[in-house]
Amino acid sequence: MNEGEEGLDTDNSSYLYVALTTDIPRGLSKSFSIRTDGKKITEIAIFNLEGTYYAISNSCAHKGGPLSKGFIKGEMVTCPWHGWKYSIKTGKSPHKGGDSVNSYPIKIKNDKIYVSSIPSNVGKRLFQPHKAYLKLKDSVDDYLLHKSSDSILPVDDKKVRILGISTTNANDKIAPRQSTSEDALLFALEYAKKTLKAETVLIKLRELEFNHCEGYYSKNANACIFPCSISERDREDQMIQIYEKVILWADIVLIATPIRWGSASSLYYKMIQRMNCIQNQIITNNRYLIRDKVAAFIITGGQDNVQHVAGELFSFWSQMGFVFGKFPFAGWTRGWYAEDTENNYDSMTSSLAMNNNTIGENKISKMSNDLINTIKGAFEIALLLKQNRYDQKVLYTKNED
Repeated sequence: MNEGEEGLDTDNSSYLYVALTTDIPRGLSKSFSIRTDGKKITEIAIFNLEGTYYAISNSCAHKGGPLSKGFIKGEMVTCPWHGWKYSIKTGKSPHKGGDSVNSYPIKIKNDKIYVSSIPSNVGKRLFQPHKAYLKLKDSVDDYLLHKSSDSILPVDDKKVRILGISTTNANDKIAPRQSTSEDALLFALEYAKKTLKAETVLIKLRELEFNHCEGYYSKNANACIFPCSISERDREDQMIQIYEKVILWADIVLIATPIRWGSASSLYYKMIQRMNCIQNQIITNNRYLIRDKVAAFIITGGQDNVQHVAGELFSFWSQMGFVFGKFPFAGWTRGWYAEDTENNYDSMTSSLAMNNNTIGENKISKMSNDLINTIKGAFEIALLLKQNRYDQKVLYTKNED
């Protein structure tokens, strides 16, 4: 980028030299820095459209994507981050009610490009996301404000909220079948509700309609925004329900997954890839969306690899800011040679042996005991986190250092 050189155009002092015409080949664009309002440094994009030069703001009105690196078709440029479009000639949106960016007059003199520091068209922000998206954004902003600023937060020592997420991808519409991971999850949630008096909510991912991650982080870390730009664009995208429950409602997130070829379910990965925007807020904005929350896991499968799956789950949820209690995962498999997968469910339920109504210290199976230990460990650490504001103390200490 070259900062504009003032005073080289004697005809009009508002025009600043930025480049030679040969610096920008036909059909291409380049970004430059100029001074506007006397001192302010402004990024502009200059386009060579069939030998005629045009200048608009280099920063997309949506989230600041670099328009100089956008996709040019005719007189339109598409932002490389999220696809917003602008006229290269005017900076205006091609559709009614769309946002616009500043456009700047250009003069060519002796094969030198001069750009006025005074825009010929001033950009306007008109777009408003749909109500569910705005509600989530505002609710998270308010939640974080209170978490960070309030010296005293109301704490109900006996009130723990547990979100169970079943990631099995069994197609209930075609041929409903029973799931080992989901039944183990239901057992744990029922125990938490009846014995620990926790509030519980179950989400079955297969019942939600949400789009795959489109890899905005790979374009630029700042292109991966929260709430996710896919949810902003698509009113029907139900990842908003996951964001709301995980960030604002739950004290504990209990994830249950089957093992699929040595890994978690494909539906689980579809969900967490869309949750990268939560973790990315730490990197791009030093903003911690997860506060004083616990994660725990249930992993089941006909064959081995529980430890590998658990390791992957620990890695992701810890990076988002979750804490783990004692015995943070429970696993069940029948071993490598269990190819008769039609018998998995009966084998697992026989391992559970009893239901919550008959649980006693000397009467429960090893499987039941593991699940109870996992949920109790998560429950107890969740209470400690809430009462001591552990997460906030860590953040304060980090900021003070």
